[in-house]
Amino acid sequence: MKLLLMRHGEASFNAPSDAQRRLTQRGSDSVIQQSQQQTIPWHEYTSLWVSPYMRAQQTASLLLQNYAYKKHLLNLQTLDCITPHGEIDQVQSFLLQQHHEGIVLITHQPLVSGLIGHFCHGNHHMGEPMRPASIALLEGEVAAAGCLRLTNLFHP
Repeated sequence: MKLLLMRHGEASFNAPSDAQRRLTQRGSDSVIQQSQQQTIPWHEYTSLWVSPYMRAQQTASLLLQNYAYKKHLLNLQTLDCITPHGEIDQVQSFLLQQHHEGIVLITHQPLVSGLIGHFCHGNHHMGEPMRPASIALLEGEVAAAGCLRLTNLFHP
């Protein structure tokens, strides 16, 4: 399994609710920069799952418009369990049911760091800190606790 975890771009705090926060211009620029990383093997990913929150949806839209390997299409879908305080067990159950080899998740802090810690170290407290628009590449046999390894980190 190949798993690309991305934290949404920088978002404004000026919104009626957390779910409605929009990307700042700096956030949009960082997402575009990250999506054009030539060293990310975009062709190895087939599905893109994104949090329903506005800033994550905007990040996904910018990623799809700008990612470096446009000949390859990513199938975009919304996944309710990858919001900021989503449950790691729910995400793991979801991933274990997928038949895709390469999956992209666009999510939030603290969940994204917790997923890295869980999948790579078996401990959600040991995940890498992820800045806005950061990308982590994980690989391994199965998306379960301690079964993946962090192969690369891309920070804007």
